[in-house]
Amino acid sequence: MNKKIIITPRKPVLRKDFLCGIKLNISQVDYGNLKLVAKKKGFKEQAKRHITIISSAGKFKNALYKFSIKERKQKIIKLKSILKNLKWQYIQKEIYSINRKFYYGNSKILEHRKSYIRTIEMPDIYVFYEKLNTLLNSHIPTQFTHITLFTKGERPSADWCGIPIPSKSEFRKLHPKKYHTV
Repeated sequence: MNKKIIITPRKPVLRKDFLCGIKLNISQVDYGNLKLVAKKKGFKEQAKRHITIISSAGKFKNALYKFSIKERKQKIIKLKSILKNLKWQYIQKEIYSINRKFYYGNSKILEHRKSYIRTIEMPDIYVFYEKLNTLLNSHIPTQFTHITLFTKGERPSADWCGIPIPSKSEFRKLHPKKYHTV
């Protein structure tokens, strides 16, 4: 991808389960020439395009639950204000293929999943995590920003075949292979 187009998506939404993400329109994602290649290899296009802002809901919840109920409510209000006031602009970077065998959900069944993802540069993610960690007096790692483009796995629904990538170090552990677009 040669052009550095800055994209301004919708604002993130903090869900009741403490996961947080930004929903994307198809026009906000550049697939390069990957669509035809991925479909020939049996991959399914990710229908629910998004950028995850908080995936470590457990770490977030643990940090939040150190406070009283009243303090938690105040912190959630402040957090929503932080989410609302950042721009969340991003530039699309490289496409990578990744795969992982792991026990997803049911710990008795080993699943093999594959994905094509596009990494993105999103400066506000660092601002957000700095403010989040200050607010909660915590050390939650910054989310690895990317967009899942295509998935392939052993579940009937492609929406459940993504590979969680909560941090840059987790991304490196997946030994990503760069996909060269035309």
